[in-house]
Amino acid sequence: MQNKEVTMLNMFRYVFSSVLKSRLLLFVNVLALILITGFQFIMPQFTQYIIDKVIPRGDYHLLTRTIGLLLLAAIILGLLNYFSTYYMGVMSQNAITRLRNSLYNHIINQDTYFFESRKTGDLMVRLTSDINNLQSLISPNMLSMIGNMFTFVGVLIFIIYVNWQMALAVSLTFPLMFVIYRVFRNRIRTSFMNARAAQSKMSNQMQNTLTRIDLIKGYTAEETEEQRFSEYANENRDYTISATWNQAVFGPLIDFVNYLGTSIILALGAYFVIKHQLTIGQLVAYLSYVALLQNPIQSFTRLLNQLQQSLVSYGRITDILKVQPVIINAPTAVPFPEFKEQLAFDHVSFTYPVKSEEEKHLVAINDVSFTIPHSNTVALVGHSGAGKSTIVKLIDRLYDIDSGKITIDGINLRDIELSSLRQHIAIVSQDVDLVDGTIKENMMYGTANATDADIARVAELADIATFVSSLPDGYDTQVGERGMRLSGGQKQRIAIARALLKDAPIIILDEATSALDNESEKAIQHAMDHLIEDRTSLVIAHRLSTVHNADTILAMDHGTIIESGTHEELMQRNGYYRQLYDAQFE
Repeated sequence: MQNKEVTMLNMFRYVFSSVLKSRLLLFVNVLALILITGFQFIMPQFTQYIIDKVIPRGDYHLLTRTIGLLLLAAIILGLLNYFSTYYMGVMSQNAITRLRNSLYNHIINQDTYFFESRKTGDLMVRLTSDINNLQSLISPNMLSMIGNMFTFVGVLIFIIYVNWQMALAVSLTFPLMFVIYRVFRNRIRTSFMNARAAQSKMSNQMQNTLTRIDLIKGYTAEETEEQRFSEYANENRDYTISATWNQAVFGPLIDFVNYLGTSIILALGAYFVIKHQLTIGQLVAYLSYVALLQNPIQSFTRLLNQLQQSLVSYGRITDILKVQPVIINAPTAVPFPEFKEQLAFDHVSFTYPVKSEEEKHLVAINDVSFTIPHSNTVALVGHSGAGKSTIVKLIDRLYDIDSGKITIDGINLRDIELSSLRQHIAIVSQDVDLVDGTIKENMMYGTANATDADIARVAELADIATFVSSLPDGYDTQVGERGMRLSGGQKQRIAIARALLKDAPIIILDEATSALDNESEKAIQHAMDHLIEDRTSLVIAHRLSTVHNADTILAMDHGTIIESGTHEELMQRNGYYRQLYDAQFE
């Protein structure tokens, strides 16, 4: 169903709101267009003057002077077109960069659920191709239509003054152009809309393929992925061909109407010349003016496919812009407190956002209460899906709870500034996220003011200094996309060093060693001990051998805490935790 807000008018308002931020450039461009319009209007007058005045007189001196003025006018017109094209390009690039940055900022500030419910490839297409399509609205060709409109109005008034009968006759072709435009507009737009959707599918497929190439090769699924991509590519081809067919029919129809208008002028003009009501020079000039009159219509029809593509892209961008984050600062939000007491969950329940009524019963955590005293380590254990990682997301306020409350030193999490809250929490997870840069850049990520001495210190604590010093480029070594040049243990050490550099009072280890072998886990455990030392820590562990020394262990199942205590206490109870432990060490 088409969004009623996606109209040509709203699209131009959106784009030109960015253009208006360069008012001086806009003024220069509009002034240039007005001057261009004036010179375009003057040029046929030279032709008429030469035919009607110069040739009958046989005055070669007057002919030379008139031709010289014609060439001078042509040079000035060329210079005006040069400056107009260049400065329109500058204005266009500035405006489109502002729009792209604005859309990127809007996307990056969305809630976690937004990214979990959207496809990465589709978002990339909206930030690149869809924004690029809007650029055609402020291209030199598009903005020259402003000048064409001035030309259209001026020329129409002039030809009515010269001969109203011919002006009326050629004007009868304009409604026919409008009907053709109305018929083909929706067809072309629908085809481009479907082609754009297919392009998003291709982009998603490429993104998925490139990020899981090892899985594809390991299961020899190349043929399956090739077939899937081919289906999307063929779908994009078919819709694009459909749009091309409509354009191929549309263009010649418009050209025929233009030739029809020219034929009418030639027929009537010849009649008036024979009747001595029009000179030959006036007829030639009149034909030139009719061409100028048709130019705005021809330009508009040539740009029809660009307008339709832009409108489709604007609709896709609008879909993103109307989504607003829910996780925001409260009006009276305060900075993170001087943490001295505890982090507490008080009867907290939470269900992930769902799209259907049938899923509303899928509660992630239910009536959970526990505390993490200052400088203590609390461990969460349980089967996959028990709700452990959901606890992490709620502490970092990636989601807001449904009921109960989470407090830090008695202050509700919702009353703490988001950026301040997250600056005071460091998370090291199983899936280490590294940026495509150097080891140093990854360690400093989020802590841009760190010194070389700080980096060296945390590298020692994270047990990565020896490894880095053995590399030819040291801390300037490139890690590759997603850290592909590093082992799992090396990536974990960099993540720990990054958390140490952040120096947050609350540390969360979310199954940080579950993907490592035993030897790597032992090597990294020392670094993790440094990380949680004198800090308040929540450790989510799959391997129960890593939580023996926790001050408190919480055993979770189906979103609830069913046991709590120390390792020794829970083993003595012979309950759920003991079952987990025995099953793991059988």
